[in-house]
Amino acid sequence: MIETEKLKIRLRELENAKDEVIETGIKVNRLSKSVIYSLIRDDLESARKYINEMVGLVNKLKDLINKYPMYYNNAVVSLQEYAEAMAMWYFITENRLPTLDELGIDAEPYINGIADFTGELSRKATEELIKNNLDFALKVKKVMEEIYLDLLNLEPRDYEMRKKVDYVSSNINWLNEKIFYKTLNIGKST
Repeated sequence: MIETEKLKIRLRELENAKDEVIETGIKVNRLSKSVIYSLIRDDLESARKYINEMVGLVNKLKDLINKYPMYYNNAVVSLQEYAEAMAMWYFITENRLPTLDELGIDAEPYINGIADFTGELSRKATEELIKNNLDFALKVKKVMEEIYLDLLNLEPRDYEMRKKVDYVSSNINWLNEKIFYKTLNIGKST
């Protein structure tokens, strides 16, 4: 017969580990959104506080999936959210994107996070356009175009990743329209 007691103990361990991966991931997702929202509002102090908390949880998440690799798929979206938030942080504070090594995550969540970052960057550019900061929006447009070309160069075969590349293209078009209308308004006011 099978070792029921031993298997039961292992099953409970795995179930608890999976629950912990999911719960930790939910907290990372929430903090990622808080980081981004703070950065869009120019609240660097709050963003820094959220990042410190998020990094601790991401490290915990990485430890969990190293110990229980079968639950990686339960963590990958949270790692993507982390990459998105950190891309926003590095761009706003250092005018650059974080590297894969700096974030310490796998290529797929990194790439998808960078692609999603362009949507948040578009939101930030819109906020800056409202403040008549056309230069920021033009800089963002250029960065998004570079990201788009870089992503195309990767030639992703994964369907979800190809959709992310299309998403970046849509964000560029959306921002172009906002810039176009803003330049029309600037031309009328002078």
